[in-house]
Amino acid sequence: MTMKRRNFILGLAAAASIPILPATRKAYAQQAGSFIGNVTARWNADGREMTLIEPFGYIDPSGKAWEVPVGTTVDGASIPQFFWSIIGGPFDGMYRNASVVHDFYCQVKTRPYRDVHRVFRDAMGTSGVSERKAFLMYHAVNRFGPRWDNVTVDPKCLVIDDHYDFAACSRNAAPALPVPELNRENLQAFIDDVEGNVDEQDIATLRDSLSEVR
Repeated sequence: MTMKRRNFILGLAAAASIPILPATRKAYAQQAGSFIGNVTARWNADGREMTLIEPFGYIDPSGKAWEVPVGTTVDGASIPQFFWSIIGGPFDGMYRNASVVHDFYCQVKTRPYRDVHRVFRDAMGTSGVSERKAFLMYHAVNRFGPRWDNVTVDPKCLVIDDHYDFAACSRNAAPALPVPELNRENLQAFIDDVEGNVDEQDIATLRDSLSEVR
């Protein structure tokens, strides 16, 4: 068995274990965090991607900064489209800020993917997303979202300033690792795993969406 295949299998095993939602809301409420600025962007000609025209950022509950530079192009693809039915779309309402931060770091890969997925959860909480919804979306990206082994080591991609070259840093980022396929079997297993920890309506929506999956 190759090392890459072994890492993939170990990753699947780890992702399959979803903890029970905490019984109290105290821990979640303490995940305040704060955003730096507002998402200001222009829609690109394709009607799906948007490019930031002002810097944006997030300070997570531990005080770590997650800056997003001008010129960043995002499309919400870091959130598997199957789960868009739950949130309406990655740039809708309370999910926009968290999605922009998540998209950027999933493209340049300058930090471990587990940290990037966790900050998506934290940023959702800061935006006012409910604990159960944030739990669902976090575990969705943790199981089916982007993964990579190594972070980008180019020093120019680690310093976020007015001269940041988003296109080059994205192009030279660490290779993506394989993730579980978004097929009916894997999605059914995921829904079964999170049921009881998320809202019944969201479970019903996901089960209805399964009819469109092969």
